[in-house]
Amino acid sequence: MKRNRVLPLCLGALCMAMPGVPQELEDFIRASLARNRQVLALRQRVVQAEGLARQAGVRPAPTVEAEGGGGRPVGNAGDTQFSAAFVQPVETFGKRKSRLSVAEASVALAKAEVQERSLQLAYEIETGYLSMDYERERIAVFERLSESLRESRRLTDARVREGDAAPLEAQLLAVEQSRADAQRGDAAGRLAVAELQLRRLAGLTPAETLPAIVPRTADKPLPFEQLIARAKEKRADLRSARLLEQQGGAEIALTKAQARPDVTFSARYGHSNSRLGNQYGFTAAGVLTPLKDQFNTLSVGISVPLLTQRRSQGAIEAAAAGAAGARLQREYVEQSIPLEVQSAFERWSAAVRTRNVLHDDVLGQSNKNLAVIREAYHLGQLRLLDVLTEQRRLTDTELSYLDARAAADRAWTDLERATGGLLP
Repeated sequence: MKRNRVLPLCLGALCMAMPGVPQELEDFIRASLARNRQVLALRQRVVQAEGLARQAGVRPAPTVEAEGGGGRPVGNAGDTQFSAAFVQPVETFGKRKSRLSVAEASVALAKAEVQERSLQLAYEIETGYLSMDYERERIAVFERLSESLRESRRLTDARVREGDAAPLEAQLLAVEQSRADAQRGDAAGRLAVAELQLRRLAGLTPAETLPAIVPRTADKPLPFEQLIARAKEKRADLRSARLLEQQGGAEIALTKAQARPDVTFSARYGHSNSRLGNQYGFTAAGVLTPLKDQFNTLSVGISVPLLTQRRSQGAIEAAAAGAAGARLQREYVEQSIPLEVQSAFERWSAAVRTRNVLHDDVLGQSNKNLAVIREAYHLGQLRLLDVLTEQRRLTDTELSYLDARAAADRAWTDLERATGGLLP
């Protein structure tokens, strides 16, 4: 299969395994897969495996032999010999079939590796957009905080000029505003790093435009039993483990077949012309001529090497050990999948509960508390430190909510990864 056919098949398999992807994200993933050098290298392994599979089906080539000789160099000018042979090796005990089975398993395994890496890259790109969205939200929090502190400082400066507030209050607000600006700068740096990481995954240069895509947020998952069944059906690593086990069995059969002898058939024609010493005779026309003896022969033969299975016992044991290791790896993956899915499901559930509590019970009340404390401060009932303390508490709550939301979204992505594809 040529490369221009491998790419559409891989992309088609990826999109079938990831239903429900937003169109913009799907197009971006397609373009990223077409540029990613690691994925391109894996696709070349598919082409390589397919070439080796075609080569594995080639039968042994026949051999044509020819041989001639004469007695002139050694003083027998009348002696000549000539022979020609056709030799055909024949593979026995299903060697070609076993060899094709190993090669076909290698092709399937290479394709599975391409799909697994493609899915992994798609998850990483989606997670990259989630990270960028999270950092933008953090920047927005610090910008709102800085704007609020800037307005408070403007009012406080006016009160200081009129003698209604102490200069210390303006200095406290200036410190808090500088602190907010520093936190915003840190978030901006994290956003730049997240964007560069996403560009690396997508194969984009700094000069190319990164499309603005809104990532999916966590949704309600399928029932837990369906998640387990879905993972066992769609997980690419489990498919690879099964293919490795299948390849191990085919390698055992091939090694055993190679321990059996092949058969070589041959057919040979020979012609010899020799002079009978110094004897002469007369032809039918009465001419004196040297006496010669001519022979034409045709022979067929069969050649079978004397092999025993003991000569290949080491190779057979090595193939059996490899197959046993592949079987154990497949069993390990199958046993690990339910635990991985359950772990991801529990992390997502806990993150969603934390996010909902912070959003429904904490965030709104914190905003109301800050409004009340600010009003009390303006009425002279509380100090500026009380306002700043509550402002910090609100900011911490907003950041905690963003952390919980990001944790829920990442846990959702991990749950999708554990189940082998995007969840509906």
